[in-house]
Amino acid sequence: MVLPSKMPQLADLDLLLSVESYGSVGKAAQAHSLSQPAASIRISAMERRLGLRLLERSSAGSKLTEEGEMLAKYARNVMIAARELLEFGSGSQSSGTKRLRVAGSPAISEHLIPEWLNRSGFSFGEACVEVHTGSVDTLRQLIRASHVDLAFIDGWCQAGTQVQKQFGDDMATRYICDDKLAVVVGSKHPWARRSSPLTIRELVSAQLVLRERGSGLREFTDDLLGTGRAPRSYVEFPSSAAIKQAVATSQRATVLNISTVRSELAEGRLKLVAVDQEMPAKPIYAAWSGHRSLPEYAKELVEIAATKGSLMPVFLPEQKINSSRLAEVKTATTT
Repeated sequence: MVLPSKMPQLADLDLLLSVESYGSVGKAAQAHSLSQPAASIRISAMERRLGLRLLERSSAGSKLTEEGEMLAKYARNVMIAARELLEFGSGSQSSGTKRLRVAGSPAISEHLIPEWLNRSGFSFGEACVEVHTGSVDTLRQLIRASHVDLAFIDGWCQAGTQVQKQFGDDMATRYICDDKLAVVVGSKHPWARRSSPLTIRELVSAQLVLRERGSGLREFTDDLLGTGRAPRSYVEFPSSAAIKQAVATSQRATVLNISTVRSELAEGRLKLVAVDQEMPAKPIYAAWSGHRSLPEYAKELVEIAATKGSLMPVFLPEQKINSSRLAEVKTATTT
């Protein structure tokens, strides 16, 4: 058939889906390496060709109209079909090549996905594995655009929001494990040899190293410390790696999730400090498109993460556990 002149371009449909995901023409334009005026012009031109009003624009952002939502529904199917077409072309040129595209929130991509890949038995000499990272919005967009097969998200990305609401009803999710907050200090800090649990009042009074304001981890940390009293002294960093380096070589303390400090705890560069209350924990989930089945290797990775990805409890040197309790812990983390 000869396509009519008003048929939208794939790139324009993809841009519309990004506006739906980000809630902003500006953010969608940035994701597509466009200027905001250029993105607005392309959306407006598509509206004129179709004779539809697709967006409601306001100072708070942009959202799709009812007609825009209907077009987005069809656009998602078109983009999935286009991605499958490209994959078919790529597969015909390199038959037999194993490929896995996975994404995760920053901490998961850096600390957990490499471990899960190793446990899955992947041979990097035989498989092409691509790992991406980003915010909840970025991960959602990558899945919907079929740029990744699945994504792993933790609760630190977007505090106070259920994972299903983060991804939407068109996403399938599976619970993986929980990730707890922990108070951590350098090996030469006085608390590293402390035998009694730390109180939150003592933590607030200490010199701290914290994540930057606006991050999910900082929000949870502030909730832990309490809003009634600000820390006496603190330094902010925009990454967990910088925080770990600062704490390891100073007399300051920090609050990080267990998944990001396991290797430093095992090496003895950082020490875990017991706290006199239960520390907050957030779940880690795997998510993928509900419109497509997971590829074989993606299924394998999800299964490995769910069955063997639980975060091993880290015990303080002063904590004595009997052999039966240790056996219980090992059994719980391998089943």
